[in-house]
Amino acid sequence: MVDKIAGCLFGGALGDALGYPIEFDKVDQIDPKHDFTKISGPLLISDDTQMTLFTANALLLNGDLADNTWACYQDWLETQFKHDQTELSHRPISWLMEYPEMYASREPGRTCLSALMRGIPGTLNEPINQSKGCGAVMRVAPLTFASRNEDIYLLAARNSALTHGHPMSILALAALVGILKHILAGQDIAKSITLMRQELKSSFNYNELVAFDELIQEAVWLSTSAEDDLQAISQLGEGWIAEETLAIAIYCALKYQDDLTKALQVAVIHDGDSDSTGAVTGQILGAKLGFEKLPQDQIARLDTLRPLTKMVKQMTDDTHTK
Repeated sequence: MVDKIAGCLFGGALGDALGYPIEFDKVDQIDPKHDFTKISGPLLISDDTQMTLFTANALLLNGDLADNTWACYQDWLETQFKHDQTELSHRPISWLMEYPEMYASREPGRTCLSALMRGIPGTLNEPINQSKGCGAVMRVAPLTFASRNEDIYLLAARNSALTHGHPMSILALAALVGILKHILAGQDIAKSITLMRQELKSSFNYNELVAFDELIQEAVWLSTSAEDDLQAISQLGEGWIAEETLAIAIYCALKYQDDLTKALQVAVIHDGDSDSTGAVTGQILGAKLGFEKLPQDQIARLDTLRPLTKMVKQMTDDTHTK
């Protein structure tokens, strides 16, 4: 379990860091051989990994998870505008605020910023907006590590509702944690997707569920086809919205499930939101392969190596993962 949890968090960070430098580039502007060797210096993570870490931190705190998550996201919000702890306007709840490398504005999502700046969290009963941007699905993976007694589909839905109220966002978050749950339990990726689809249908009754499920099925089918990667991804979308981010990640993780480097490369070289599709692909495949099979030389280059390492240690030491 420790190897899979570490693989999920570090795999996501690697995918994020590979996609971040080319997030807003069109495919004809991207080196078709773009990989970690093309990035000089430290590997910079984006808001995707930042928010993933704050999601994980909330799990370590006592009390209501939704309240703790909102408080941790308020801490993250400060890191986007402040330089260090001395400038904070409130007393932080997260120990991540002790790390200078967490204070960096890396293209944060507008929906997350506006929702958090509003100061009042959204709920399932009172949606904050009708956004289905990918700013929630890229941060939700750590909820998979919650206590076995928790309904992680409900936890994921509540997490989305904090900042993204559209049913497609809620379904995408629930689907991702469902896939990861079954991978952590020892299932392969394909079986995990099948089980997730069955469980989603019994957990949610949104009208959008049919269209969501069809997109997931298309991603699975394309991963077994002879379709060119770029063509396949273009059929799934660009990843700016939650369901497309997940669909692209499913395609890449399934098609290249034994080759993380290739999976991440395909996940980020397209016209869309490269860091988010890279991050979610890395989370899925990292959980499947485990930390020991990730490229250790590239992990050592991550600019947030210290907080990531501490987070993995605390997540795997804590009783909620046992």
